[in-house]
Amino acid sequence: MQGKNITIRDVAKKAGVSISTVSRAFNKYEDISESTREHILKIAAELGYHPNIVAKSLSANRNYRMAIIVEDYMPDDYATYEIFMAFRSELSEQGYESIILSTTTDIQKVENLSKIPHEKQVDGVFILGLKMTDEYFKQLESFKYPCVLYDISIKNDLCSSVGVDNVKGAAKAVEHLIEQGHEKIAFINGHEDAQVSYERLDGYYLALARQGLLIDKNLVISGGFSFDGGKEAAVKLIGEHKEVTAIFCASDLMACGAMEGIKEMGLCIPEDIAVVGFDDINICEYVTPKLTTIRQERDKIGRTAALQLVEMINGKSPARSIIEPKLIVRESSVKIKK
Repeated sequence: MQGKNITIRDVAKKAGVSISTVSRAFNKYEDISESTREHILKIAAELGYHPNIVAKSLSANRNYRMAIIVEDYMPDDYATYEIFMAFRSELSEQGYESIILSTTTDIQKVENLSKIPHEKQVDGVFILGLKMTDEYFKQLESFKYPCVLYDISIKNDLCSSVGVDNVKGAAKAVEHLIEQGHEKIAFINGHEDAQVSYERLDGYYLALARQGLLIDKNLVISGGFSFDGGKEAAVKLIGEHKEVTAIFCASDLMACGAMEGIKEMGLCIPEDIAVVGFDDINICEYVTPKLTTIRQERDKIGRTAALQLVEMINGKSPARSIIEPKLIVRESSVKIKK
């Protein structure tokens, strides 16, 4: 296999390591053990992979590693974990490593986003969960590295985005409830700092308008994307608006909270109040009754983000990718008997 066409990818495959590890071994990074470095150098020598070819491979100053940055990441955040696993899997197939970094609103006040690529030695970042009031969101306009944003759009020639069509997804959810015979449909939204909250609200209004139903802004309330917030919002809505027969929630977590609140009021789901969520997290099939929801294709989202980063690093222009939402009908919504 020796010859001048041997590449860094050939060395990585033969050595049983990633391209990033080969690169870091030749660059003498301290996080590569001496035994691993010696193994890689031996394989490179056997294949005829010489230092001048290494230099050529590294001329683009690549680390062959990407980061996924998640705000307020928790180990039990199954939805984010699924996206990360798909992101990591696709990057691995493309010859890149990946790391996950957690951030918070407070951390962002002292750690500049632009320092992360250099400090973490990554070629690009995929960012999830940012609020529009966050420091990182403000810094994105001047960010000089390849970046993919989840469910956020911003003006920057190096930033692309990927996410579900939130307007269409919310409209699907509300239209489903209308098809079941519901006319007084309340909406528990997230918080005003999230771009998706505005998009899902637009979808809610759009569905009502299409069907000629009255838009009552008093039936829209914030649940803050939390379980407790969804529960409190549902209790308040039902207590103040006895005419409500269905509730659409902008997240499954809020929907699960709403369901608990409804049950504690002595009402039945879906006989008295139908509930639809958004996300299709794993708990949807285990709550009682099983939750009807809008599915986000998290595997596709993660893989698309990974491919976008690789393409940008290879010189392609960033582009926004919109993933089609899917209505998953389960037990929490039902046709009203006349």
